[in-house]
Amino acid sequence: MPELPEVERARQTLHTHCINREITCVRAADDPLVFPEKRAHALAFALKGRRVLDTGRRGTLFWLALSDNLLLLLQLGMASDVHISDSAQRYRKPADDDNDIGAWPPLYTALEIEFGRALAVAVSDPRRLGRIRVFAGALNECPIVQRLGFDPLDDNPRPAEFSALLRKRRSPVKAVLLRQTFIAGVASWMADEALYQAAVHPAQPACTLSDTQARLLIELLRKVCRAAVDAEDEGSLPSAWLVHRRWPAHGRNSVVPAMPDGQRIEFVAVAGRMAAFVPDVQVLVPSDVAPSDTEDNDEDEKHLPPPPPATLRKPTVRRRFRLNRDTTE
Repeated sequence: MPELPEVERARQTLHTHCINREITCVRAADDPLVFPEKRAHALAFALKGRRVLDTGRRGTLFWLALSDNLLLLLQLGMASDVHISDSAQRYRKPADDDNDIGAWPPLYTALEIEFGRALAVAVSDPRRLGRIRVFAGALNECPIVQRLGFDPLDDNPRPAEFSALLRKRRSPVKAVLLRQTFIAGVASWMADEALYQAAVHPAQPACTLSDTQARLLIELLRKVCRAAVDAEDEGSLPSAWLVHRRWPAHGRNSVVPAMPDGQRIEFVAVAGRMAAFVPDVQVLVPSDVAPSDTEDNDEDEKHLPPPPPATLRKPTVRRRFRLNRDTTE
């Protein structure tokens, strides 16, 4: 699935182009996997005539805040993308293959929104792993948003609050950082990088971190996420970072990964995920705490709203999406 940097850049693109524009036309694929709650014609009816007031994001979920208290929620799937065109009406030619550059709408478009003749936005989803929903109500009432933890870029807790949250959790600290109900959008490599720079072992029980370690960790998480958003690609990140060397070696002649100063990199499974760490820097401190991967002692989750109900609509099996024209045009 797309990571936080890709989603944040998509949100920034939509914010730049769509703010204060009115939706004049909506075309959506009649696909219950991508649209689990509304059929195509119902979605078009709900969105047409609304004005984009703001955009937002928490973790890898982002949204358009529309007039009349409506939210368009977008969760991108693997290979999903957001496309912008200022000439969609003048050069409207549906794409026939992946190499049909300049055609509009793009191949595998799931949702197309027009803002007059000047601008069009399309969301493509070839693997149908994304989810697009609408919610009528305030953001703080949306169950999908409220089930997510804090965002590492936009709403970090204070260091003292973060330390108090860690003290409630006996799971390995990397498992906690990847838990979406605790902190939303942290990718595995981001957690590894922040833990390396904070000199914290990924398998260290979260409740054993000191206040100083917790403060440093939350600051480094924000730093790593911000650098990832600002970087053009992984190669643009600082050369001394662990991310460039965190992949295990394979094959007889493979070179054992190491940091530029020669410190070796090792790998350990933490809560079912691979974690890269530098043992000379990140030392596992012995403790009497019995680690728990199930978070049985996490009292905060008892107050989370229930997840949205699953739909039982029969999925389609088409490979390509067929856009339904907006009958309200």
